[in-house]
Amino acid sequence: MDRTVPAKASSPKKRSRILHRLVREMGNRRDAHEAEVRDAREIQAELLPHEIPAMPGFRIDCAWQLSDVVSGDYVDVFSLEGGAMALCVADVSGKGLEAALLARQVRDAVRRFAPEAPTPAELCTRVNRALSGTIAPARYITLLYAVLEPSGRLLYENAGHCQPLLVRASGAVEFPASFSGVIGIFSHWLYQNQEIRLHSGDCLLLVTDGVLEAENRRHEAFGYRKLIASVEHQMNKENPSRAQEILAAVGRFCQGRFADDASLITITKQ
Repeated sequence: MDRTVPAKASSPKKRSRILHRLVREMGNRRDAHEAEVRDAREIQAELLPHEIPAMPGFRIDCAWQLSDVVSGDYVDVFSLEGGAMALCVADVSGKGLEAALLARQVRDAVRRFAPEAPTPAELCTRVNRALSGTIAPARYITLLYAVLEPSGRLLYENAGHCQPLLVRASGAVEFPASFSGVIGIFSHWLYQNQEIRLHSGDCLLLVTDGVLEAENRRHEAFGYRKLIASVEHQMNKENPSRAQEILAAVGRFCQGRFADDASLITITKQ
């Protein structure tokens, strides 16, 4: 004989209280998420250059497009002693407020060590040692740091970042070598300097992966081939910002749907 007592159905008042509690909790989570996004956007605004220092004989432009999802791009251009210019592009793994906070740590470390670091390799070594062991597991930073001298000599080190693109005035295309590891995983990693020389009419691009990975409706990536074509299209034009024009081409390609932050610096030797 089945003696199981059927469970009592919840009363309408109890169901109403549960529903109101769930709605309130969802509202609280939504408010917390919106506050986190707002804080992350404010941090992002700190990590993008709002004024580019002038450097005689060169034209340096920056452009960026933030995606709907908060990411960790960091772009910087600042003056060094002796008339040199520091150029930096970096990207933090992951999304959200945590990525933005880590990107700010990277910015602070770069700015702290740059005045005393004699070379880009030394800068990357110091930043890596400072951040390794202090960030969450599975987090890391890709970073390209360069020092441009008035002579056109450019020293750089690429810590796992996208390859730079160099389009010569002659039309020749180069991908300057870069083989070093990312920042923030192993504190003992060492870095090496690389060198290129810019001549009149040459254009060097430093980009984040949001530029290269922007996709059209057919899920085709913008990639280096289209990036090269965009640079070549701008080579003989006098535009207010070469970087802005190139990023506009990326935007047209992906119809404004950026899945990741897209940032770039263009350096043209006049």
